[in-house]
Amino acid sequence: MEGDVAAATLYQPASPPRDACVYSSCYCEENIWKLCEYIKNHNQYPLEECYAVFISNERKMIPIWKQQARPGNGPVIWTPK
Repeated sequence: MEGDVAAATLYQPASPPRDACVYSSCYCEENIWKLCEYIKNHNQYPLEECYAVFISNERKMIPIWKQQARPGNGPVIWTPK
């Protein structure tokens, strides 16, 4: 149990704080690219331990909650243009 507490206090997130992130509205791929670039450039964790995952389906539409494009509790459903 003590080792778990010590490990948790030493953990440093791989991503920057939200206010330091590069953000482009409506360009999620660009935002992920910039986040991956940040992780690579800061060389804090081995790249082979980091993954970017894109979720999709046959309709190329998924609901995502807690998006700035949708205030409140409802999801945003991003669709291809």
